[in-house]
Formats: sequence, structure tokens, C-alpha cells
Amino acid sequence: MLKRSRWTTLGLFCALSIPAPAAAATDPVTEWNLIAVSETLSASPTQAPAVQTRTMAIVQVSVHDAVNAITQQYLSYSSPGHGPSGAGAEAAAIGAAHHALVSLFPAREGALNDLLASSLATHGVSEFDPGLAFGQSVAATILARRATDNAAAAQFDYTAPGAGAAGVWTALGNTPALLPGWGNVTPWVLRSGSQFRPDGPPALSSETYARDYDEVKLIGSFDSSQRTQEQTDIAHFWRASPTAIWNGAMTQVLEGGNLDLSSKARAFALLYLAAADASIACWDAKYTYNFWRPLPAIANGEADGNAATAGDLLWQPLLLTHPHPEYPSGHTTNSGAMNTVIRLLFGNAPGVPIQLTFTGITREWLTLSEGLQEVVDARVYSGIHFRTSDEVGARQGRQVARFVLAHALRPTTGEWK
Repeated sequence: MLKRSRWTTLGLFCALSIPAPAAAATDPVTEWNLIAVSETLSASPTQAPAVQTRTMAIVQVSVHDAVNAITQQYLSYSSPGHGPSGAGAEAAAIGAAHHALVSLFPAREGALNDLLASSLATHGVSEFDPGLAFGQSVAATILARRATDNAAAAQFDYTAPGAGAAGVWTALGNTPALLPGWGNVTPWVLRSGSQFRPDGPPALSSETYARDYDEVKLIGSFDSSQRTQEQTDIAHFWRASPTAIWNGAMTQVLEGGNLDLSSKARAFALLYLAAADASIACWDAKYTYNFWRPLPAIANGEADGNAATAGDLLWQPLLLTHPHPEYPSGHTTNSGAMNTVIRLLFGNAPGVPIQLTFTGITREWLTLSEGLQEVVDARVYSGIHFRTSDEVGARQGRQVARFVLAHALRPTTGEWK
């Protein structure tokens, strides 16, 4: 039996996120995206990052399908057909987003109704515009499709096969495994959650494992003397969820461009189709390999069969250890997917610096690749992931994003499909 270190649990199992304000926006697609992000990140009970991507996908796909049923610029996800005669695309966007959010957050109906009235007035949309009811019906269709996607059955009691052995993930304290069934949630675009399942983590006896072990032990400890202040800041910045960070990046890129309503709706929908499927793919791999986290690994370094890994029972990570298996990293998988969507749509250097503030820390990137590399590093600085897990997660996310962009919401050729 492995030694039990002093353990740290994740009080709020999802990464700390600061809700994006529902700030004034020049168009209803962006406005309701900000509203949706705010509602999702501030939801009670708190949603795990994987659940956040599903929530946002429901909203953004609903908006895309409603808008593009009228404009017919891009193929739809749910094939709603033509919008009704006289329906406005702005009204459809508002109706779809509002209906999806009220259905997902019924306790917020009053506040969302107030936002609806304000939005209609701001954009000069009549409450009698047929696009409003049409958007609601499109959202109802998406919600019905996802009602049987297995998300509701993803949380259950779980013990990893071989728990207690070296290399095998074991729950810390009384904190249950987080969403062990999320890998079985029906994907949005992927053929299955295992479609891009990576090979397993490095063998405990390998040089790669020893390298990763020594790195996180040195630079990811709570009181590391080797981690710089900037590296510590980076670790804390990336406590925010992928939804918070990459939605902020997408919004800033869109603000710097000149996209029409349909293209903005599509961009947000693709962002969350990729994010939602990346979460499913990541969780499929996590609970297939059940690899241990740095905290128990370092506590049991003398028992892993690798002479190059010295154990330390007193070692603690900078940030709280999450209650799910280590490999691959969920944050880098989501980030790889969302970053790649933005990069493939707008280029690695989209023409505007991306400047974001979360957890009281501001980061700025001139290229999207800078942001993705930063999160790979951040999870090592945090002491909660090995570098290989971060790199594999980012690669898996990129694979998911490329598949989504190749198969979903393609431009039309001028005729309805």
C-alpha cells in the first residue's frame, strides 16, 4: 500500500473563474454570448469546466442555427429549415439565447427576462418579430437533443482499478472522483469520445517520467525557490476556467475584426463545439488511464520503481489538486481546442494583442501560440500536472478542433442544405 501524503482537496472543483460582465455589445450575438458566459461561470451550484463547455455549446449552437436559418450563410447543426417570413436574424439570436439560458438556469428566469427586454430595446427589435419565437424553437430542439446525451449520468461513485498501486490515481480524502462518466457523454461532432484517445502516460520506469517528476517537484511546489514571480502569476492566472479565458480571447479578436452577425454566431458555436468535444475526449482518456497526480506521486517516489525519483512526504503543490486523474490535462485539452479554433479562423497573430485579466492578474499575448504554451507551462508551475500530460492534452485539443472545423457549420454554396 502506498504512503498517504498530506492531501489537498479542491474546495471548488472547477477552476476559479471571474464571470465575464454582460457588457454593452454592438450586436446581440456578442451581447448574449457575454450574458451566457456570465450566467455559466456564476452558476449555483458551481459547474465544473467540462460542464461549462456543454452549457455554452447548447447556447451558442442554438444561436448559430437560429441566425443561419435566416441568413443561410453556413450549414446548421440541427437543420431547422428556413426561418419564417419576416423573421429578423437579430431577433432569432436573442430568442435562441434567452430560451436556452432560461431552460438551463430556471432560477434565473426573472433576471434573464429583464435582460431580454433590455436587449430588444437596445437593438430595436420588436417583441412581435417572428424571429424571436423561431429562435426559441431552435433552442428547444438543441436542448431536446442534449437531454439524452448521458451528461446527467456522468457523476457516480468511482474507484480506479488498481487504486493504491504505484501510478494509479486514488481519490484524496473524502472528495469523490469528478465526473467519471463524462467520457461517455455523446459528442457533438466527434464520432466517439475515444476517437482521439492518446497513447498512455509515460511508464514509471522511463526517463520521461523521471524528467517530468523532477520538474514539477522542483518548480511546482508550494514554497519553490526556483519558481519566479512571473511563473507564480501565470499559475494563478490559469486558475480561471478555459471558458472564461478563451471566450475572452475570442471576444477581443472579434472586436478587432469586421464580421457580420452570421459569422460571429458561427465563430462562437465552433469555439464551444470544439471545447465540449475536447472535454469529452479528455475525460475518456483520464478515466481510461487513471494516472496519479504529482502530489501522491512525489509522496511515493521511493515506491515507483524508478531510482531517479526521490520521494518527499512533505511536498505540496502550489495550487489545489483536482479530484480526477492526471492524464491528460483537462485545461490544456480545452485550451488546445479553443485556441486552435480561434487560430484557424483568424490566424495565429489575429492583428490585436490579446490582453486578459483573471484572478487579479493580467496577461498579454501577441500570438495565440503564446497563450497555449503558457497554459502548458502553468499547470507544471501549479504543481498539479506533469509536462507530458499538458503537452498531450494540448495536442488532443488541437486534433478535436481540426476535426470540428472540417465537419461542422461549413459555409453554404448559396443553396439551403
